[in-house]
Amino acid sequence: MKSPMTPHDLLWRRLDWNLMRLFHEIVQHGGVSAAARALGRQQPATSQALSRLEDQLGVQLCERGPGGFSLTPEGRIIFDISSEMVELMRQAPDLLTQAAGSVRGHLRIAIMSSIRDREFDQILAAMARRHPLLEVSIDLAPWQSILDAVRTGEADAGIAYVQILDSVLAYEPLFSETQQLYCSANHALFGQSFDNPRALADEHFFLTGRDEPVELMNFRRQFGLGKNARGGSEDLGELKRLILTGAAIGFLPTCIVEEEVRRRELWPLLSYRPLPSYPVYLVTRPAKTRPLPAQLLLDEARRRLTAKKGE
Repeated sequence: MKSPMTPHDLLWRRLDWNLMRLFHEIVQHGGVSAAARALGRQQPATSQALSRLEDQLGVQLCERGPGGFSLTPEGRIIFDISSEMVELMRQAPDLLTQAAGSVRGHLRIAIMSSIRDREFDQILAAMARRHPLLEVSIDLAPWQSILDAVRTGEADAGIAYVQILDSVLAYEPLFSETQQLYCSANHALFGQSFDNPRALADEHFFLTGRDEPVELMNFRRQFGLGKNARGGSEDLGELKRLILTGAAIGFLPTCIVEEEVRRRELWPLLSYRPLPSYPVYLVTRPAKTRPLPAQLLLDEARRRLTAKKGE
């Protein structure tokens, strides 16, 4: 024989979950009128729906009057519950896809130019093996544009230098990048080495421009480098092309010039240490708004980085 239903059982059985979702929208928009406008509803109908929810729950959820819109303590509790409900429903398509064992979709990655890192390459290879139906596209962009693209949802994830960490995004350090000062085989300084960077203060430079990491900018300013600028590029591949002309010297990440150094097309000028270096991050939106493809990429990165630490 079934136990009789308690008042709580009856409440949740008859509760209209659509009203909970509407209440969530009202709070998100800061009031009944604003929510009605955003949802294309009539204000009286929206207000009546809120009253029906309060009647079903038997509590007052908000204060409405000349002082504006504010939640009661009971309203804050119901808003937290409705937020979890909305988030679970948002995740439902991705969770169902995962359960089916065949993740479909499109992973959009924005990345700084000329990134060369074996760990990142292996992460992408593992993603391709685990999720063969997942499409992946990579777009090149300056690091500041990458962060903006992830914030706005134009990109699911970014590989970028980050000047200031903020709470709007999530960051997973992937590797460190070090900058060295190079000249080409066509330059008069080729073959020389300097333990005092200030000795190169009067040389002509090709510069990175607005995309320059702050660590590199501080290094240059410390030693007076780059006062005589002869141009440059925010694209590191094009900056390397300019330096190879021999018309000026310039800083480049050591990881992108290994072949040119080995072939003696570029020459590292500084024996001074330490050189400017900084972390490069995998950047995503926070967990609540992170799309499934970006979450899978982050999970793969964490697996590989954990395994590497254990080696």
